[in-house]
Amino acid sequence: MVRMADQDGQAEHAGFFLFLSNALVAIVTAPYRRTFKLYTWKPINQIRAAGGDRGILIPLVKDWKADKYAEIQSVQVAASICAGATLATIPWSQDHNPIWVADALWFSSLICSLWAVITSIQAKALLDDLPDRDQLNSTLSDAELQRMRRVILRPGISHYVMLWIWQFPSMTMSYAWCTFLAGLTVHICTPFIRNMPWDSKHNIAIVYLAVGSVGLITYGLSSVVVYAGEKDYERSASAFTGRRGTGGYGPSAAYAGSSGHAPLGFGRSDLEDAIDGVPFGRSLADYVREHAAAGSRREERSPLLG
Repeated sequence: MVRMADQDGQAEHAGFFLFLSNALVAIVTAPYRRTFKLYTWKPINQIRAAGGDRGILIPLVKDWKADKYAEIQSVQVAASICAGATLATIPWSQDHNPIWVADALWFSSLICSLWAVITSIQAKALLDDLPDRDQLNSTLSDAELQRMRRVILRPGISHYVMLWIWQFPSMTMSYAWCTFLAGLTVHICTPFIRNMPWDSKHNIAIVYLAVGSVGLITYGLSSVVVYAGEKDYERSASAFTGRRGTGGYGPSAAYAGSSGHAPLGFGRSDLEDAIDGVPFGRSLADYVREHAAAGSRREERSPLLG
């Protein structure tokens, strides 16, 4: 009884810690949540779960490398624009009686922009160490396959450290824009903050807040729509997986991918859903073989076949 109580207590603490971790990740990545999930969190977990299975790993790396290159290019452009905008607005702080918070936010924006550009160059250098797209096929040697996996995951480094490194350029770019807009708002609203006598600056601040509120509300609504769409997709995928596990049939487009492997009885999106449900320590090779065997047994039992 005591042991069971201890186990229940440990499970409760683990669940609470997981909840806090997820909440912290959601808060920190809020400005760039979708980018973080699509280009870092999900693909890195998939690559780790795939283990050394070349039939799964090579298509995953090929797609992820192309997506990551596009992400890095966007980060460099956005961060450069933000740095230019910040440098252009910093002289405004030389006005009479400025608020130090605005300066602090603008200088934070500038350093975040610079780090976004610098770390994106480093991330591109890491991607350049991976095999070219034409080399990412079934003829890739085992040694090169393992080297490629080491470049992405760095087994000697914590999993979450590598997640942090790969997502850092997008994070700093997003926070650069957030701090820039926050500093701009504080600067323009200085007449209200300091309770200054009414003049044209108050009118400018009111117009700025009105226009800015429209953009902020639209951004918030679009974020809610995107989040709701993700949750609907996850529920749909879970329901489909449940039907598949009880012998039901869903869309069965074969997964051949870039590797040219034989059909496994489920589509590319289903494979990605399966990868998401596999613990980090387990390879997907066994899962794929088991699923393919189960699909073959269902076909043999189906009265619609031969």
